[in-house]
This record gives sequence, structure tokens and C-alpha cells, in this order.
Amino acid sequence: MYRQSNEAINHGLSLGARIVLGSVAALFGTVMLLVAPPSTDTKTIGFYAFGAFCLLIAIACFTSGRVRQFIGSVIGCTIFFVGVAYLVAEFSAGTLSSSSHASPSAYNAVKYLLFIGIPGIVYAYKVRFGFRKAP
Repeated sequence: MYRQSNEAINHGLSLGARIVLGSVAALFGTVMLLVAPPSTDTKTIGFYAFGAFCLLIAIACFTSGRVRQFIGSVIGCTIFFVGVAYLVAEFSAGTLSSSSHASPSAYNAVKYLLFIGIPGIVYAYKVRFGFRKAP
């Protein structure tokens, strides 16, 4: 049973799910790039960074093989390093916990790393940026 579940997990998303996710991510990415403010402040960089991230997700959805593994690894590493930066920022701010689940805190940063960041870096390690030899 373990082998069957592992094969199902490693198979990835279905074609329909990839089309829906890729289309929505491409739409979000394009909108973020188009509505970015014209200045060069931090807010503009955030718009462009999030737009590029969404477009990477769209590219990963519409490609296959090593290209998908490489882009997926870039996405996985990105979400891991964003989580590490979030955790460092919350520790340096001294906010260990908050009364709200939506407020930034070190506790929420640890949860982000456990449930999103670490699986992202594990995926990048597992597929080795698309340079892994086939078994």
C-alpha cells in the first residue's frame, strides 16, 4: 500500500488541475505586473516579485519533465527562503506569538516553515532541479 500511495503522490496534478491552476496563476501574475505602481519603492518590488512568482507557477503547470522539475525546485527554494526570512524577521522584532492567527509572529513563521517551506525544499532536494537521474 505504501508503494501505491507513493506512486500516486509522485504522479502529480491531473491535466485539468494543472490547466486551472496555471491559468489562474498566469492571470494573477499578469495583473500584478500590470498594476504595479510606477515608483521604485519596496511596494513596487513586491508587486513584481509576486507577479514573477505567479508566472513561475504557471510555467511549471504548463511544462513537463525536467523543465517542470527545475521551475518547481526554484519555487520550492523560494518559499523555503521566504519562510526563513519571515522567521528571522519575527525573531528580530521580538514577536514570539500573537492573539490572532493572521498576525505575524515567530510561531506563525514556524508553522509556515513546517507546512510549506520544508516541503518545498524537500521537493527541490528530491528532484535535484531536474538534474536527477531517472531510476
